[in-house]
Amino acid sequence: MIFGLFALLSTLISAESTTNEVTRDYCSLPDAIYADGVSAADFGATGWSYTNAANWADFVVTCGGSFQSPIDIITTSSAQEAIQPQINYKSKDASTGYEEANKPYTKEYEGEYSEIEVTDASGSVIRYYAKQFHIHTPSEHTIDGKYYDLEIHFVHQAIQDDEQDCNKVKNKLTVFGIMFQESSSATDYEAFKPWFDSNVTGEIDSFDLNDFFSKMSDATYYHYNGSLTTLPCSQTVNWVVFQQPLPISSTQLKQFQDFLSDSTLFPIKHNNRPIQNLNGRKILKGTAITSGVTEIPDVQGSFAQIIAMAILITLLIQ
Repeated sequence: MIFGLFALLSTLISAESTTNEVTRDYCSLPDAIYADGVSAADFGATGWSYTNAANWADFVVTCGGSFQSPIDIITTSSAQEAIQPQINYKSKDASTGYEEANKPYTKEYEGEYSEIEVTDASGSVIRYYAKQFHIHTPSEHTIDGKYYDLEIHFVHQAIQDDEQDCNKVKNKLTVFGIMFQESSSATDYEAFKPWFDSNVTGEIDSFDLNDFFSKMSDATYYHYNGSLTTLPCSQTVNWVVFQQPLPISSTQLKQFQDFLSDSTLFPIKHNNRPIQNLNGRKILKGTAITSGVTEIPDVQGSFAQIIAMAILITLLIQ
């Protein structure tokens, strides 16, 4: 019995170490078709910038497509979704860190977070993994013509595995757009501090998008097919834009706005693309279900859990 216990324990520990090394096969994104070789990294006075946003199609032809973002969301023209999909973070890994990315046109954190399940604008339920989040100020989307002080995009990419075929996923990306409005009573968000506070490292050790959802008293969202809002403007984005703005302190808003103080890169002091034509697209409206979701079982149990499991199984087979 003891020998069997240790053999089983060894097997389980070995399995745990194997499952810790997770490699994901992400659905590939379309390559941009460039008019003159300009890449998304060529941001600045001699390349693309927000001063020449009206002419981005001259740099990258996809920026002249019919399904471009951002848009003005006219709430009275939106259609109610027949089924209210769950925006479901299947697992919450608070130990997963995000590191600051070197992007000249925004402030961005990159780092895989966890699996979500969200309904695509085509009606299909697709699984994604969070990849990065970044800022635009003022907001890129408008709601009934209104701009907000800040918009943060939480970018998720679809995966290929035994349960999901990338060839059947129309929108390889789902992006959540959350608005922020300056408030004198708002407290600073811990997740934003590493960007600016000198006494904080450039990595977020713990991050959970549910922390933002929990602050919403109204989880109404608007849902449409669109594009990236920077080059290469790929039209492969399932957009989910939330209606209720969250408060942001004057201090943190100013820190984001001060990022745009370089007159060479941002002579017009903003990094939001102009509103694009809707071109007949449908805007769907729903209410996100973001709480009360059961997490998937953690197969990477603690050492104590593994021992307990081994003992239980050994006793059962005697």
